[in-house]
Amino acid sequence: MAKGLIQLIVDDLKIHQSDVILIENNDKFLYREDIIKILKSNGIEIVYGTNIQQRIQFELREKDSILVLLSQDNTSYLEDIKNTSKAVLFFFNDYLNGYHIPSIINLEINVLEKLFIKKQIVMLNKNETLNAIANAQTESDIKSTIKFNVEEFETLLNTSLISENKNWSVISRIISNAILNTIGTKQFEEILINVNKANEIFQETLNSFYQQTKVSSAVKKPKIVSKILDYLNINYPVSKIALIVIDGLAFWQYELLKTQLPETKNEEVIYSWIPSITQLSRQAIFRGGIPHTDYKQGPANEEILWKKYWNAKGINDFEIRYNHETINLLNLDYIKRFAIVFKDLDEKMHSSTDYNDLLKLTENWIERSNIISVIDELKKAGFTIFLTTDHGNIQAKGWRGLKGREKLGTNKSGSRSERHIEYTEKWLSDEFITNNPELKDSVVMEDQAIYFKSDLSFSNKETLVTHGGAHILEVLIPFIKINNG
Repeated sequence: MAKGLIQLIVDDLKIHQSDVILIENNDKFLYREDIIKILKSNGIEIVYGTNIQQRIQFELREKDSILVLLSQDNTSYLEDIKNTSKAVLFFFNDYLNGYHIPSIINLEINVLEKLFIKKQIVMLNKNETLNAIANAQTESDIKSTIKFNVEEFETLLNTSLISENKNWSVISRIISNAILNTIGTKQFEEILINVNKANEIFQETLNSFYQQTKVSSAVKKPKIVSKILDYLNINYPVSKIALIVIDGLAFWQYELLKTQLPETKNEEVIYSWIPSITQLSRQAIFRGGIPHTDYKQGPANEEILWKKYWNAKGINDFEIRYNHETINLLNLDYIKRFAIVFKDLDEKMHSSTDYNDLLKLTENWIERSNIISVIDELKKAGFTIFLTTDHGNIQAKGWRGLKGREKLGTNKSGSRSERHIEYTEKWLSDEFITNNPELKDSVVMEDQAIYFKSDLSFSNKETLVTHGGAHILEVLIPFIKINNG
C-alpha cells in the first residue's frame, strides 16, 4: 500500500536516526498545530519558541521519542545542542511539488492527502491548482458521507496493540475517534467489541505498571491525576494557573469539546485513580497525592485540600480560589491558583441509557455550560489553563443488581457507582466472590472493594453509562494545557 503524505514525512524524519533534529522550516508547514499533533502521536515531538523554551524541552526530552526543534535559522543553537543533533532543511514542496504551494499549504490534511495521491507531472499555476483543490474537496465531502471504515480502524488498533512498546495515548485517541464516529450507528457494536479486546490488553499493562505510575515523576508531565498539582508546582511556580476539572469527561467527549477550544493547546493522556470513583480520583487531584479512604467527598473538602496544597507552597489564601458549579470571574488580578469544577456533565452521564443519549447531552452541555466563555475570560486575565477530569465513563452492560445479603455492608465508600462496591468487612467481599465465581475474571478485589475491569455492572439494566471500575474508557483521560498567549 502506498504511503500517504503524512506517513512519508514521519518516515523521512525517523530515517535520520537521531534523537534530536534541528529543522529549518521557512514555509512553516511543520508549525501547524494539526501537523504537530499528528507527529506527536507518531513519537515525534515538535517544539518551537524562544531559545529558553527549546532548551528546556531539549533537557527534558523523552528517551523513546524524537525531539524536533523548529526555527528559521539552524545556526542559532548552542554548541552542545548542535553536537547532539542533526540539522536538516524541510521544504513542503518536496512532498507536494507540481502545485502552487501558497494555495495548498494551509489546506486540511484530508485534502492534502488527496492532492498527494494525484501527483502532478507538470507544474500547475494558481488557477489550475485551485481547480485541483476544488475537485479534491468534493471527493473528500463525498467520502465523509460514507460509513466509518471499521476495517481500517481494526487494522490501526491491532497494529498499535501488538507493538512491543504500546503507546496508550495513541490507542486512546484511535478508540475515541472510532466511538465518536459510530455512536448511533450499526457499526458501534463492532467498535465496542474491539475496544473491549483492547481493554483486556490494557488490564495486563495495569497489572505490570500501574503501581509504578503512582510514584512516577511529575517533572515532564503528570502520568496520573495524583501528580497534577506537583506538575503545576514544578513547572509553573510563578504563573497564574487555572485548573478546570470536568467531572466524568471521557476522552471521546473531549474530542467533541476540543473543536471549540483555542488552537494553542497541548494534549496529553493520563491515568485516573483506580478504582475510578469520584471520592478517590477527584480527591487525588485536589490532595495532590494518594487519596485517603476515610475522606468524605464534597466541594467544601475539595476546597480545603486545594488551599492546603498551595498554602504549603507559599501561596496565600487570598491568592487561591476554588469554584464548584457557580463560577466567580470577578477580581482575578490577585488570584494565582484558581480551581473550577464542572459537575453537571457527570450527572448527565449517570442519567444516560447509552452513549447515544450521552452524545446528545454532551453537545447540549458544551453549549449551555459556558465553558468556552469561561476559558476566554481566564485567558484574558493572564491564566495558563489546564483542563482535565477525574475519570471517564463506560457504556456498561448489566450483570445483575445486588440482592438480599449481598447488600449488607456495601455503603462504606459512599460511591454511587454501579461498577464498584466496598464492603465494611473483608469477609463480606470474600463471601460475595465465593458465591459468584463467574465474576472472578471480570473484577478486581482490593481490600474490601470489588470493582469491574470488564464492561459489566452491578445493575439489572440492559445498558447504562457509569464509571467506578478500571476499564480503559474510565481510566485513560485527557490532560490539556491551554496557553494564555
